[in-house]
Amino acid sequence: MSGADGPASMKIAIVIESFDPHAGGLERSTAQIAQELTDRGHAVTLLAGGCGDTGCLPGVTIRAMARRKRSSAVRLFRVNRWAKKQIEDGGFDVSLSMTTAVPAAVLQPRGGTVRETLDRNIAMRPTAWGRLVKRVGVMLNPKQRLLLYLEKQSFQDEGLLRVAAVSGYVIEQLEQHYDLTSEKIELIPNAAVMPKVDGDQRAQWRKRIRDSFEITDDVPVFLFAAINPRLKGFEPLMQALVILKERGVPGVVLLAGDFWHRHNQYVARLGVRDRVRFIRHTKRIEALYAAADVTVHPTFYDPASKVVIESLMMGVPAISTAYNGASDLIAPADQPLRGRVVQDPADALALADAMQALTDPDEREKCRQAAAGLDGVLSMSAHVDRLEGLLRASAGLSEPKPSE
Repeated sequence: MSGADGPASMKIAIVIESFDPHAGGLERSTAQIAQELTDRGHAVTLLAGGCGDTGCLPGVTIRAMARRKRSSAVRLFRVNRWAKKQIEDGGFDVSLSMTTAVPAAVLQPRGGTVRETLDRNIAMRPTAWGRLVKRVGVMLNPKQRLLLYLEKQSFQDEGLLRVAAVSGYVIEQLEQHYDLTSEKIELIPNAAVMPKVDGDQRAQWRKRIRDSFEITDDVPVFLFAAINPRLKGFEPLMQALVILKERGVPGVVLLAGDFWHRHNQYVARLGVRDRVRFIRHTKRIEALYAAADVTVHPTFYDPASKVVIESLMMGVPAISTAYNGASDLIAPADQPLRGRVVQDPADALALADAMQALTDPDEREKCRQAAAGLDGVLSMSAHVDRLEGLLRASAGLSEPKPSE
């Protein structure tokens, strides 16, 4: 389709294994991208293996193979076959897959590659025996084996035109694990949606949250937000907090996400319960960024963490690891630091050093100044600008924009 006064609109298929727009990470980003493309006049159909609410995105057509989200090798095989059939018969101008389990004209593996995900899950085990047990478990798991097989098939699919990588780390995965050439890959950095917040609102949130947890304004506050605390570095973070306490360095950690009694017990055993505040789930993450001085995300694996991106968009310095694609934003080449990057996620001492460095208000101010302007650069609108261009090129409507 084409408009007389503007660029041609497209009929776009977006594929995802399962979909809940209220979930975090991949599903939330997919909802934002689908909505943004629809608002720009494109006809977007979301193909989901499982989705309980097919009317949740205004203007977006959602087709679900089933209403329930389930996880099994048989279900994954069915989703692969069903989604490919939908793309073939749908008369779409272009297809975009958010999962490497289903091939499309454009792949955007927002979770990185399955191969790297499994490797990093094995690496996070603290002992050689634990790593061996995990590796054997992966080899014997039917779904994991199918995921690896389908991923390889997707990257070798004749219909694949381009891969949109959300970070340099994902590009490294594509080149290392699947020998994809740079001509096949487009770097489109990950993005987030954050509200515009003025200074008065930030100050109100900061005071209200700190007062509610009896934290004075002079105490450094670190925010740790995670749905999967273990993968995101909860234990090394708590060990780093022990080191800071032994050094006499002040600091409190806000824990937001999927935290349970076992996490409370672990913190108590380490003797740092007085330095931790449990928040659990929240829909007002922007208020927590305003209350914090630093976001700490010592993840064992993240293709391009939204937590770090959101933090920097809010002007809050971040600490993460070399296994987070978003760490390129924390320590960009030949630019001032916006926080700290720890090389080994399990290195609690290095993490403690990074946290201690950012207890210095002057150092935090330098990081905040270095992050100025990122709210526009990392917006979902800017991300979709580039993704839309890549989709147009793949549909034969324009030339692709060069990678940055």
